[in-house]
Amino acid sequence: MNTPTDSHLIHGRRQRPDGPVPVDVISVQSQLVYGHAGNSAAVPPLRALGLRVAEVPTTLLSNAPFYSTLRGRVLPSDWLADLLLGASERGLPARARMLVSGYFGSTANGEVFADWLEREQAHAPQMRYCLDPVIGDTHTGPYVEAGLERVFAERLLPRAWLVTPNAFELGRLTGLPSLAQEDAIAAARVLLERGPQWVLAHSVGGAPGELVTLAVSREAVFRWRTPHLPVDVAGTGDVLMALLIGFLLRDTPFETAVSRALAGVHTALEATLAAGFEEFDVLAAAPAALSPADRFPAERLA
Repeated sequence: MNTPTDSHLIHGRRQRPDGPVPVDVISVQSQLVYGHAGNSAAVPPLRALGLRVAEVPTTLLSNAPFYSTLRGRVLPSDWLADLLLGASERGLPARARMLVSGYFGSTANGEVFADWLEREQAHAPQMRYCLDPVIGDTHTGPYVEAGLERVFAERLLPRAWLVTPNAFELGRLTGLPSLAQEDAIAAARVLLERGPQWVLAHSVGGAPGELVTLAVSREAVFRWRTPHLPVDVAGTGDVLMALLIGFLLRDTPFETAVSRALAGVHTALEATLAAGFEEFDVLAAAPAALSPADRFPAERLA
């Protein structure tokens, strides 16, 4: 699609208004036909909160990779570059208030995104970049190309306003122990030295039967404790990020936004278990997050 004037897809419209559509969030993540991960998990709660989302896929897959078959593919890097160029041509970075990146699928896609981000940030100071550094988890190990960790550490972290690693990813990015609370706080402070204003570390080990989420900035450390449910589905980190930025864009204080996001994710996990679904019930997340924000209150540690 590099020569659009030669394409049969290009045609004129007889009548249309001239005003550009508002854009709240640009979300650059994977996309599934069945199930919820990446944009397929993040976009429903964002739209349920009344936000306008521009979706840029990094993969087009039939389902998450833990089924017996997997169809589709990671987008070639020139395709992703072309989609990002098209987003720029429509002026989306100049209008968006938040930019989110998640699973890239390849090191080449991470590099293409980093190139685009470097060009666009200078012209879009209002667009805060939120990085979900998808690398792996404690029970899987890394499931991305090794070169992506370098892209995260060297090219994307310095440009991020918020980074949301799980405990395993926090350790990979810093080379430090990070599975327990005090270790995770120390590792998060190392990440802050590389540029972000906030580190939200989730799936950190807590007391028996609970998980800890930590928000660390240069001025404060907050903690949330949630029950550890017996369910392992894709998309929980994507929904956590989506709900968090959704409430931040509604001018909710950071710690309250995290409390609401955790309530939404936890309620959706409970709904998944109750229904016996093999996929995350993302539609349950936003209504629960909009309920009173007292289910998982923040504790200030510093």
